[in-house]
Amino acid sequence: MQKKYDSKVTIETILTVSTKLFLEKGFDKTSMRDIAEAANVSKGAIYHHFKSKDDVINAVTKRQTEATKGTMKLLLSQTSSLSGKEQLSLILEKTIENQEIHYLDDAMVPKMKSAEFVISYMKDCVNNDAPFLSKIIQKGIDDGSIVTKYPDECAEIFLLLLNVWCDPAVFTCDEEKLLTRLNFLQTLMASLGIDVLNDTLIEKFMNLLHRLYFKEGNNET
Repeated sequence: MQKKYDSKVTIETILTVSTKLFLEKGFDKTSMRDIAEAANVSKGAIYHHFKSKDDVINAVTKRQTEATKGTMKLLLSQTSSLSGKEQLSLILEKTIENQEIHYLDDAMVPKMKSAEFVISYMKDCVNNDAPFLSKIIQKGIDDGSIVTKYPDECAEIFLLLLNVWCDPAVFTCDEEKLLTRLNFLQTLMASLGIDVLNDTLIEKFMNLLHRLYFKEGNNET
């Protein structure tokens, strides 16, 4: 039992210090040696749990995703009196505004240039995130606030287009082109019966991506 407990503590320590280093130095400039020294463990101990630095950041983002889902589920339970459409709009707004959700964004920008990571991210959007949105859409269908025959597919295409197609690190674009894409996505989802991406949300999303990709001195794209 003690061995299992120590192993869990070691993993948590590695993930905690890795998160701090990724934020301070960036993913590319953080080495496994840096992580080992900050966690006060040997490199061998790290490689016992993680095959590579990619595995480390994948575990970090997974932990963040699980925490985010917990926050969103709590929000849904607290707003159960709202319609499905209202809850979906609220979830999108809080997802954009919640700083805890986006604290790793700067560190993740270089990873979005990796084809392998993007494919993994797309699969995660469809397999893990979309079902969460689909349930809210289904609630909207049941209460009449949303009209569509395709709750699963609408959730999947929305997340793929918003998180990948509208990410300038994946598909390079300037702010004008990004706004055009978001306006198109707004029109597309409305035509599919999911009219929740309003002008206010688009403005907030643009502000978020401006900070990541278009602010002065940031020429990643």
